[in-house]
Amino acid sequence: MPIYTYKGYDAATGAVRKGQEDGDSPKAVKAKLRQKKIIVSEIKEEASAKKSRASVSMFSQKVKAGDVAVMTRQFATLQNAHVPLDECLKALKAQVEDKMLRSTLQSVMESVSEGKSLGESISNYPSIFNRLYINMVKAGEQSGTLGLVLDRLADYMEKQEEAKGQVVAAMTYPAVMILANVGLIGYLILSLVPKLQKVFISLKAPLPWYTKLIVGFSEWLQSNWWTVPIMMFGVVFFFQRWVRSEKGRRRFDEILLGLPVFGGLIMRMQISRFTQTLATLLSSGVPIIRALEITKNIITNVIIAEVIEGAKISVQEGKDLGQTIEKSGRFPPLVTHMIMTGEKTGQLEEMLGHVAVAYEAEVQRKIESMISLVEPVMIIFMAGSAGGIIAAVLVPMLSIMNQIR
Repeated sequence: MPIYTYKGYDAATGAVRKGQEDGDSPKAVKAKLRQKKIIVSEIKEEASAKKSRASVSMFSQKVKAGDVAVMTRQFATLQNAHVPLDECLKALKAQVEDKMLRSTLQSVMESVSEGKSLGESISNYPSIFNRLYINMVKAGEQSGTLGLVLDRLADYMEKQEEAKGQVVAAMTYPAVMILANVGLIGYLILSLVPKLQKVFISLKAPLPWYTKLIVGFSEWLQSNWWTVPIMMFGVVFFFQRWVRSEKGRRRFDEILLGLPVFGGLIMRMQISRFTQTLATLLSSGVPIIRALEITKNIITNVIIAEVIEGAKISVQEGKDLGQTIEKSGRFPPLVTHMIMTGEKTGQLEEMLGHVAVAYEAEVQRKIESMISLVEPVMIIFMAGSAGGIIAAVLVPMLSIMNQIR
């Protein structure tokens, strides 16, 4: 809790009083001192407390999105139960387990008690509360529907976390299998092949070209193993540098969308995020231009983000959103048709919501089918790569044994 240095005078005697007192805010400290019959004329927060709050802002990126989603759901429950805002924040601060999030809520609570709005208070922590969150909270405060908006935010964040979890789960199995395969191949190349190589040399046996290739690679790896991590680091470094450049990022995103199987999945994920985010913002009272700007910044694929930017400019010029998106040729006809229907009927939010639900379900089905296909493919790949190395060194051995017989 922050500590404040104060100056004032005793209400009864008029004597000058000065000292330090802790409290959630200057207003709370003044109220506490009034109970002690002290009238405050000057109050200042200690620098150490300000430094502590600054450190929260500096390291707040460590707060997990899942923790913010849980906090938002609790916040919505309290607001819908008509609990006063300051009491909501106090209860949330006591409830959350993450230290950074707790400290941030403390600072937000102090800012609100000083007369600032909730949206203005959380905007000081953009690494925890993104633009979508801040703008929706501001819209909820202005319309008097903060509880409803927080419910929608919680729904949105929970769905995003669920989708992220599905992708991680889908990638975990292949990653583990690839690591296991690399470890097995490394063992064969560095342990088994050198031992058999000595046998080949001692027997002066002729080797087929594929065995010579494996043996040569084994010799090179034993002498130059240290170059492998350097090359891997170099590939990762230059790849990241390329992707971070404007041209590189655009080219990379184009390649991703053009990949067989994966390209369609990535496109569906981007459409689901676009429609769900835009529907959430519009239904919360955020103007469409502002909503498109926020949505563009949340989309991770540059190609799709460019389409949304173009749509935003067209809407500013008085054109329809659906027609602009249709002209881009990037979105499936179903999406553009639903958006145009929503604009004509005045039910754009509902139509976007239907598209988001449909594509979210489709993404889930695609991920499940990919997981079921990945398992046998990875097993075949592991068996083929390891079996190929074993066969390359065993064939000469069998040939030698046949000659001996």
